[in-house]
Amino acid sequence: MKKLLLAAALLGLTAACATDPAAGRVDWACDGGAAFSVRFDNNRAEVFAGGRTYSLPRAVSASGARYADGAVEYWEHQGQANLNGAHGGPYANCRRS
Repeated sequence: MKKLLLAAALLGLTAACATDPAAGRVDWACDGGAAFSVRFDNNRAEVFAGGRTYSLPRAVSASGARYADGAVEYWEHQGQANLNGAHGGPYANCRRS
């Protein structure tokens, strides 16, 4: 029984890590069929969109996680994301894919 509980706990932890942005790349699917990916490193977000890569520093946000460089902005809040100013958009109402 203990082995079964341990296996279930490890499986749950693995699933949680798969959706944790700090664990690696997160893929987003947006309205209109657009898609992009983001990976986090320290206080930066590396965004892959429209065949380009954007390295965005953490920005002030009243709510959610926001990264911006003045031209491109990635903002995630309550399981949704928007990416503004990136090539290949619009990237609106995005959900993890």
